[in-house]
Amino acid sequence: MKLGMMLGFEKSIGTLSSIAREAEAAGIHSLYTVDAGRSATITAAAVIHATQRARVGTYIVNAYAREPWMTGLEARDLNEISDGRFVLGVGTGNLHFNDLYMGIDSTRSKTKMRDFIQIVKAMVSGRAAERVRYQGEQHRIRWRATFEPITPTLPVYLSASGPNMVRLAGEVSDGVGIGIMSSVEFVRDIVMPNARAGAIAAGRDPEALAFPTAATISINQDIDAARDASRAAICKLYHPIPHPYYDLQFRQLGFSEFADQAAQLMPAGRLRDAMALVPDQLIDDLTITGNPEQCAQRIQAYEGVADELILARTGQRDDTRGLADYQEMFELISQCSD
Repeated sequence: MKLGMMLGFEKSIGTLSSIAREAEAAGIHSLYTVDAGRSATITAAAVIHATQRARVGTYIVNAYAREPWMTGLEARDLNEISDGRFVLGVGTGNLHFNDLYMGIDSTRSKTKMRDFIQIVKAMVSGRAAERVRYQGEQHRIRWRATFEPITPTLPVYLSASGPNMVRLAGEVSDGVGIGIMSSVEFVRDIVMPNARAGAIAAGRDPEALAFPTAATISINQDIDAARDASRAAICKLYHPIPHPYYDLQFRQLGFSEFADQAAQLMPAGRLRDAMALVPDQLIDDLTITGNPEQCAQRIQAYEGVADELILARTGQRDDTRGLADYQEMFELISQCSD
């Protein structure tokens, strides 16, 4: 199992680049950026510039904020400037925030993502002057590449949680980008069989699918502080409105009662009340939380299930929002990479 790390919430791109550089020195396999507080593709370019060996990708770019044509162009360019180290992760984003931020209707997402992924996959492998044609229900492409791609193709993952999108990922993408708060059982018993069934139905090799999995990691020598930080991070997935991706994930894994409670408390700003209701099992099964030794043990639980475990650091109470906050992460990466 490879070890990756998620970036994109740092106070500056300079800080993000420094963290990427130190993570690579510690032995990280891959570094991923996200469309959230910053642009995933711009920050990916910064990470590429700061590193030499690590694979660099997006986890994820929001397909509703981008057209497939421009996404394909950016992926080709990022792959070129990284000397073939780039991987593209695409998803629908938060369907509620798409409407709140951009006024975009995110319904019929499966139809959109089928078109989107197939166009992007054709573009990233398009030879110079080769015609790329696709006519879908929501997107089409009529395009010819100006330059040869630096590699014959590059991995394109579809972020998915619900059963329909997971199956689609198996049908059309190179792998399922599994979001944070995913237990080992969720990946092994729910996502993997469904995605592989989708691949078989489409006449594709199910064993060729990749299953990169993101996981929040709350690491602190003070175990109580680490668990408190995880409680807060879990609850904030419901503010200012519930995140549909993670709300569905919690419900699929048996935490519907908490999901109902958080959906009421968090939009009302009652963080402490919601934190008091987070089940210990949710923290234990769906996050990596504790001191460095406990976090190392939790990481090992994903061995043999996830192809790649992408660590998304949970902020701690005494954070300075700088490079020093990541020191325990770097030490853990070094330990797990040996």
